[in-house]
Amino acid sequence: MSLDRNRLPQPMLPRGFRGRIVGRLMPLGHRAIYKNVSQVLDVRSDDDVVDIACGSGYFLKNYACGARSIAGLDLSELMIEMAARRNRRRVAAGTAEFVHGEASKLPWDDNRFSAAVSMGSLIAFSDPGAALKEMCRVLRPGGRAVVSIEWHAEDGLDHTKKVKQWGMRLWGEREVWRMMEEAGFSELSVSYWKGLGMPRMMIARGVK
Repeated sequence: MSLDRNRLPQPMLPRGFRGRIVGRLMPLGHRAIYKNVSQVLDVRSDDDVVDIACGSGYFLKNYACGARSIAGLDLSELMIEMAARRNRRRVAAGTAEFVHGEASKLPWDDNRFSAAVSMGSLIAFSDPGAALKEMCRVLRPGGRAVVSIEWHAEDGLDHTKKVKQWGMRLWGEREVWRMMEEAGFSELSVSYWKGLGMPRMMIARGVK
């Protein structure tokens, strides 16, 4: 089932005036996601971190500030604009870049980063398998990838309306594990965390 971008809610694809409001408010609702993912990722001072579907760049500024370099990609041009502005000092210093584009076609060379994250967006990617393979491709050997899946088939919530309205995907742990393996990751682990409206947030971690 493919997602219709025109039907996507603002939090999945911020656009226009309402998108600016969503971009500013999103960090409030996603605070638990950022905190939990940062604990699993454990950013180091020699890391080069990329955030796929980076939104307004809040995670990179506040949870990857100690990394050597940061980069973000988002399907929303508005979010890229806001992310670059939020991280303007690092952009000016040449240690940050923000790019508009598709998760399944990352613009960076092989082995560019040491850590990659994607939060709350895998269910909205047009080709999630390709996106995970691209994340693996741009990581150096030994690089870590952390993916959060806030809504899934095992969280105990009824997502029937969202699936019908947005064409949203719902995976279980075995499916996520399989996709990560097929993308090229090993040393896999899946953990569960709590967040606002997310009683059982899934966070998957893998190593290239």
